[in-house]
Amino acid sequence: MSRIAEWLKKAENLARGHSKQTDQVLDRAEEFVKERTGHKYDEQITKGVDSVQRRYGGGGQEQQQQQQQQPPPPQTPEEQERRTPPQG
Repeated sequence: MSRIAEWLKKAENLARGHSKQTDQVLDRAEEFVKERTGHKYDEQITKGVDSVQRRYGGGGQEQQQQQQQQPPPPQTPEEQERRTPPQG
């Protein structure tokens, strides 16, 4: 294994052990880069950050998985009326 590969593996393990802090650093870096590029490459920057976060299990993936498993919140009668197509 090359030195760079060893360094990357150590960095990945460190990120996994401190995912909240790593998320905060990535979020700040993402905003900084977006501002420096004049928001011209926002979509590509966001994809890159998401890819890095998936690699070490950060980015609130546990929250996203929990939200997908939970049923949607109950609707109020007003919301149900707005979403119901007219009968006619």
